[in-house]
Amino acid sequence: MDVTEYTHQINAINPYLSLLIFAFLMLAMLALYFLPSIIAIVRHHPQKWLLVALNVFSGWTGILWIGLLIWSLWSKEQLVSFQDKQGWGPYQAHDRTQSFGGTSADTMEQLYQMKERGALTEAEFSKAKERLINKL
Repeated sequence: MDVTEYTHQINAINPYLSLLIFAFLMLAMLALYFLPSIIAIVRHHPQKWLLVALNVFSGWTGILWIGLLIWSLWSKEQLVSFQDKQGWGPYQAHDRTQSFGGTSADTMEQLYQMKERGALTEAEFSKAKERLINKL
């Protein structure tokens, strides 16, 4: 096989190979662009839909994309505990262990009912119970 035959064979395969490489690179770039959204959805971030919307509409800016990536990687427990100390912000509404009002016995009963309905996991129930006991 001489060089011209080899070149003709490569040129015959080349359009399909080029298309395959192009498609792979475009999918990789798309996944990289939506990486903050993917991470937020997988980690059940409290503000995942806001993060996805910001990623879709303004993630191309670069600096905002880096900010969204950091925000999506931030631990949910730190966000909620920070809001508990400050007493403000969007994450406060997503903390299922907020105070319910009433006496501590009523609150404990409400927590137990929420756990029985499946609204709270065992870990969230334990954490809420511990917070309630610490408040007393």
